[in-house]
Amino acid sequence: MTKLETWRRLLEQAISNANELRRLAQAVGVNSVTITRWAKGQSSPRAEHLRQLYQAVFRSHPLLAEHLRQAHPELLGRPAISNSEDQQIPSTFYRRILTTCLECAPALRSVTMRNLILQQMISQFDPHELGLKVTLIQCVPPSLTTQQVRSLRIVQGRGTPPWRSLPEQELLLLGAESLAGHCVASGHYAIIPSREDLIYYFPTHSEPFTESMLAYPLLQGGKIAGCLSIASTQRNYFHQAQLDLARDYAYLLALSCEPEEFFDSSQIALGTMPSAAEQRPYTISSVGRVLEQLRQAALHGTPLSYKQAELRVLHEIEEELLLLGQRWQGLTIH
Repeated sequence: MTKLETWRRLLEQAISNANELRRLAQAVGVNSVTITRWAKGQSSPRAEHLRQLYQAVFRSHPLLAEHLRQAHPELLGRPAISNSEDQQIPSTFYRRILTTCLECAPALRSVTMRNLILQQMISQFDPHELGLKVTLIQCVPPSLTTQQVRSLRIVQGRGTPPWRSLPEQELLLLGAESLAGHCVASGHYAIIPSREDLIYYFPTHSEPFTESMLAYPLLQGGKIAGCLSIASTQRNYFHQAQLDLARDYAYLLALSCEPEEFFDSSQIALGTMPSAAEQRPYTISSVGRVLEQLRQAALHGTPLSYKQAELRVLHEIEEELLLLGQRWQGLTIH
């Protein structure tokens, strides 16, 4: 039986369940009759429908997804970081980043550079939109009492389906229990090749859809500002070409960071943070708490900027979550 016949047979088995047939048709954007015709070999999906079908089945029907990928490697195989040009950041993009760095207003420079870099990463790492998420994660500045970096914060992100393409809006802190924390604490890149490894080593943050992950540190002059995180829906995605490309993008992201956002390795003392679901009751009120800080400062005639108030609240939440995360202290990161 050929690979083409195998994926059709597996699709036919999957859609023998009427609810699954409806789900796949809705996910792909076609009617149920079309899905049935594909399964019976009476017609073939167009390229865009094939990719949508793959995304719809890779979690619920992994064997079907694998045979789809094998039957159509030109569309569903390893994303096209294949030739020498694809393995490098285009020179035109370097020029665009340098121009932005030099000409953009200081207040907008960092966020503008980061938006450009993350979007360029998505288009180069995942041209066929098989599923990739890139995230900038930075050190939470030390409080006056500890003078140590105790946690990391997700700052900006981009993704292709099944992840949303807009930056994360919800506050989420990471610590030693995360791949990002391991990367920042060591100052070296770290790779998780499979979902099984992710669940084993970092169970607190084994989010849906992630099959492999990479974290690359943001370094400058021996100091560290955080890391670049890349998550893929593809198992064993990260090989040398992806590593080299991630390194170069991490260099660019490091240029977007201010000098005061870098910290000596001796200052990195990450605690253990609870899961995103457990953090939510504490973080959901962060904006309200910032506004309350500003209101109290105004009542007492104490000058306080929004950024200062935000950092105060961030340190308060960090301390609360560190206490909550103490039960994870037995977790060992190898």
